[in-house]
Amino acid sequence: MNRVLPRIQISAEEFAERRRRATVQAREEGFVGLLVCGRGGGAVDRYGDIAYLTDHYTSFPYIPDVEGKWTGRAHSFLILPVRADPCLVIDIPYRDKIVMPADQILVTDLVIETTIAALKERGLAAGRIGLVGNDTIALNMYRKLAAALPGVEWGEADHILAGLRAIKSPGEIERLRAASRLGSRMIEAMMKAAVPGATHGEVLKAGMDILIPAGGMLYNSFMASGTGGQNGRAVRANFPTWSSEEPLSEGQWFRAGISGVLQGYYFDLSRSCPIGRTQPEQVEAFEAAIAVVEAGIAAIRPGVTAGDVAEAGIRKQQELGYPLTGVFTGLGHGVGLGWDSPWLNPGEPTKLVPGMVLCLEKTLSRDGYLGDFEETVLVTEQGVERITDAPIRRW
Repeated sequence: MNRVLPRIQISAEEFAERRRRATVQAREEGFVGLLVCGRGGGAVDRYGDIAYLTDHYTSFPYIPDVEGKWTGRAHSFLILPVRADPCLVIDIPYRDKIVMPADQILVTDLVIETTIAALKERGLAAGRIGLVGNDTIALNMYRKLAAALPGVEWGEADHILAGLRAIKSPGEIERLRAASRLGSRMIEAMMKAAVPGATHGEVLKAGMDILIPAGGMLYNSFMASGTGGQNGRAVRANFPTWSSEEPLSEGQWFRAGISGVLQGYYFDLSRSCPIGRTQPEQVEAFEAAIAVVEAGIAAIRPGVTAGDVAEAGIRKQQELGYPLTGVFTGLGHGVGLGWDSPWLNPGEPTKLVPGMVLCLEKTLSRDGYLGDFEETVLVTEQGVERITDAPIRRW
């Protein structure tokens, strides 16, 4: 895999239908329109809602506002009135990749002021407007909007896009398949590179040599190695996660959980392996993580709830005698243009339907031995299709 992968096309009609469906739901919930905020700037999260509706990503980095010169850089705003044409406000002059009419796109350095003016021009100076991107819009931006539009009642509307994005179209599924195949090749290369004497950074480089030429982008690589038993210890770093200078050594366990982006869509998977010779205690932890995830996958079929799937994994974890605490206590999540709904937590009532794409994950540790495993699956009419295809066992 030594070249940029061919782009999987999604039609302009599909993007227009997504905007229409969002507008219809906004009207049904009593909003006069939606204001959707997204952020780019080289980051690989918080762009999903804008990308979902327009296929736009701004590459300009976030910089502090300079009044009268620029505001809101690295951010984009999509205005979706229920009774007028939409309008996209962007901060870079590159429109050719945006999937909406050119006359509905405004390019500006003054993103916030232009958004305010566009809201007024479209009759949205008063009434109830749903804000999508409450975790993305900065407080100073919101304050400017509220001050300039005192007649607006701002309501939370993130759930509208979360619901739409949870069920993938055929084009989205193909992009997710391509992303998962790329992620699988990347982690396969990393596991092969995890040998005595290699550093975490050198292991990641083996994966990046696959990812970058294919046109992918790294989100993160959670990496750890160590030994178990009475004098067990773990080796890891936080920023960046591959910066530990201590090389891998004979008899250690190693785990890597990687996530990245291809054509806007995420891959997310993890694997574990022994370094050099295999120890039975290592394999027990590796197999336990696999068994918990596989129990969750086995529970997936249309009509069951996300909570049912999580509880199937938890039952297996309890049966194997592993503690329920950890960095992430859920069994996984939806995946698409970000970490999507539903979240696989006990009691979550969302019913699974065909077209959902889920990542099921589990990291287990006991007596200093650690196992980590994550797979990505598509919910189908028949049950489930696995779309990661990296080797599972290297022991």
